[in-house]
Amino acid sequence: MPRSQRIGLAGANGFIGSAILRHLRGMGLAPCALCGPGLSEPDCPNCLSCDLTDTERLMRWVDGLEVVIHAAGPPSVRQSFEMPEEYIRVHVQGTTALLQACRSAQVKKVVYLSSAEVYGRAETNPVAETHRLQPRSPYAAAKIAAENMIEVYAESFGLNAIVLRPFSIYGPNPTSESLFGTILSMVKRGCIHLHDLRPVRDYCYVDDLAVAVLQACSLANDGLKFFNIGTGKGTSVADFAKCVLHALGTDLPVIEERLRSRHRSEIFDLVADATAAKDILGWTPKISLHDGLRRAIGAS
Repeated sequence: MPRSQRIGLAGANGFIGSAILRHLRGMGLAPCALCGPGLSEPDCPNCLSCDLTDTERLMRWVDGLEVVIHAAGPPSVRQSFEMPEEYIRVHVQGTTALLQACRSAQVKKVVYLSSAEVYGRAETNPVAETHRLQPRSPYAAAKIAAENMIEVYAESFGLNAIVLRPFSIYGPNPTSESLFGTILSMVKRGCIHLHDLRPVRDYCYVDDLAVAVLQACSLANDGLKFFNIGTGKGTSVADFAKCVLHALGTDLPVIEERLRSRHRSEIFDLVADATAAKDILGWTPKISLHDGLRRAIGAS
């Protein structure tokens, strides 16, 4: 990535955004950061606190930028059922406002962080980017709508964009909603109680995702491209919990409790086919689940 390139990072104070920011700064780049209001801001000299739907402030923020990385928006599938309007407002209306600002400022490229949740209950695993989209939560529906708006701007206005669909991302200082964060909080109680140990996910370390984002920024592309970001390896909730406990050096019981009511949105098997990311982006994950958990625990 050219060091002279002016880069904007929306969602710089989020779990994924902070990792991207760290990697950008590690390359000697000073991105213009955009953070949600009311949230702690990163130690960044070029930081603006702004609601993603605030068109006027977004217009000022993107002025002069060449590439915009969009990693903003609430990430919880569960919470999206409780506040669907807010998820639509931020992910769809906010993304549209950002795209309009980028169009006005003639930003050269947008890199958008979507989600593997857009695939729903995949009919084949590993799942490729060509799989049909079938949302099973307001979060997934909002992500698909945001992707659709990016496609509109690519087709109608010539925007160059890359949509990344990360699978299950974990790393230091996880959110309380994540499986990793849940397990870490339960360790203090001396026993791990989880709703369902069966679902299989593709766990990818957050630093590997950050590298994929930087490579997407550097890719010379016309129009719109989609890439899955995952390891291609599936791990059950039960095995993930055991790996976390092993990394912590403890041996606690992991108990399944299927007591809470669950939405019919549960996805049981979701693993990435990341062939396109390897062949076109030149990206492959470098950090194993074992090493990633040890790094994350050591850094948290």
